[in-house]
Amino acid sequence: MPHHEEATLTASDGHKLGAFVGRPDGKPKGGVVILQEIFGVNAHTQHDVDFFATNGYTAIAPAMFDRVERNAVLDYSEVERGLAIANAIGEAAVIADLQAAIDAVKSSGPVAVIGFCWGGALAYLAAAKCTGVDRAVAYYGTRIKMYCDTMQPKAPMMYHFGALDKSLPPDAIEKIRAADPAGVAHVYEGADHAFTNDDRPLYNATAAKLAHERTLAFRAKG
Repeated sequence: MPHHEEATLTASDGHKLGAFVGRPDGKPKGGVVILQEIFGVNAHTQHDVDFFATNGYTAIAPAMFDRVERNAVLDYSEVERGLAIANAIGEAAVIADLQAAIDAVKSSGPVAVIGFCWGGALAYLAAAKCTGVDRAVAYYGTRIKMYCDTMQPKAPMMYHFGALDKSLPPDAIEKIRAADPAGVAHVYEGADHAFTNDDRPLYNATAAKLAHERTLAFRAKG
């Protein structure tokens, strides 16, 4: 069983942010940074940390909202509030916090950055702008379609999209593919946004299982 702990990270500009850490039994295979949806480091994000720790990785979920509101955990109905918090954090600050999380687990081995929704776009940002990223995985990262106009990932990436996700229609997926032709993109028929989150009504168990299997196989290459 993995071991959990709370940690405090210090970014390069001195900002201190919280983090939820999962450590595997035995020697870790590497590190994983788990990046939250726009609802904070909630129970589901902690479950994602647990999943990767159970699979042998030191996993960490940095509290990316701490710049605006410390320990913020939002209800799934609070989409507008989550967007407002996310939008209030400047890109340089986001990159600094991502880097602090990457650095916190790099002693475990190669680091993969894995994000969901807002965190999926942050995984793309980390692959483009941070150091020490071995691989990155973006699950339904809506904002990637904005980032990919001006930046490309420097690390190998895998993308998971739901075919029913209106925030990422086929033209947006094609735009992302064009920006990162070396990336591996999977589109799941019958799946919508947030299809891996079993605390939300759009959960699709079949697609979630396949996506996580693909992520673990991709991660194991690094």
